[in-house]
Amino acid sequence: MNKFLMIVTLAVVAAAFQWQNASAAILSPSCTQMKAPFIGTLCTPADGKRHPAMILLGGSEGGNSMAQTAKVFAQHGFVSASVAYFGLPGLPKYLVNIPVETVGHAIAALQSRKDVIASKIGIMGGSKGGEFALLAASTYPQLHAVVAFVPSPVAFMGLGQYSMPTDCSWSKGGKPLPCVAASPRGNAAIGKAFYSGKPVALKPLYDDSLNANADAVKAAFFPLQNIAAPVLCLAAVDDQMWDSPRQCTMTMDYLHAHHHPYADRMIAYPNAGHIFLFSPWMPTGKLLVAPIPGTPGLAFGGTVAGDLTASKRAWSTIWHYLATTLRT
Repeated sequence: MNKFLMIVTLAVVAAAFQWQNASAAILSPSCTQMKAPFIGTLCTPADGKRHPAMILLGGSEGGNSMAQTAKVFAQHGFVSASVAYFGLPGLPKYLVNIPVETVGHAIAALQSRKDVIASKIGIMGGSKGGEFALLAASTYPQLHAVVAFVPSPVAFMGLGQYSMPTDCSWSKGGKPLPCVAASPRGNAAIGKAFYSGKPVALKPLYDDSLNANADAVKAAFFPLQNIAAPVLCLAAVDDQMWDSPRQCTMTMDYLHAHHHPYADRMIAYPNAGHIFLFSPWMPTGKLLVAPIPGTPGLAFGGTVAGDLTASKRAWSTIWHYLATTLRT
């Protein structure tokens, strides 16, 4: 069994756990645990007025990892739904063939609420959740704001038992969507790096997988031209999980080539790593490398100062973007 993929889930779970614990003490909006029509957490501003809404998607850690982030968005005047899509009872066990309809159910739930302005719903996701957000926005024109944080515009392989590459990540109408499989050479390179004694970067796996089969990449590209909103793509220049600047550039190039009629924007933050957005709420010792006993750990990239600076700038950009897309 290749251990490097198990590290992905363990490390991001630890990061999400720290973010949630650090945030819980300072956030006070009204939040409800949801079991239907979606599983996750719904947070609402305290004033009882009608507001725009945001759907929030976590990454390969699974579970309800954006619950505390939903509180932050509610504090900023959004009805916010942290939508879990695998790894909890009632959901797929693994990140394999996840139905895009999961987001569709959340959209319908938000639109039916009296405290939501039904025409003002957006989505934000990070890492695999950013990948999912781009797919969902390509599927549902009801989404009028898209924040994709270190995402991919193509479907990558699914992550099955022990986070091993398994089938594909997403499905639609009960049928798996095409994806880019893990390349044998990239897989071997990561396996070798794991035994080097240095923190393991997964970037070579994803880069080589993209380079290995142009036809597979083309087939796995989401129909981003269907997105009914400007896309804000946020990348980390020193991302060691995968090449988010490359993948945001792919996103922008595709949208431009397909004459997307919106003011799409990409920002790549220097000296930032994969999880920079949440750096203010995380221990600095876990920003660059996720320590895992008995392993060299997982490299996220960036520097502490770079992550903190990028996070401050990115959140300012996100709030401004949402003000122009969902509050006008």
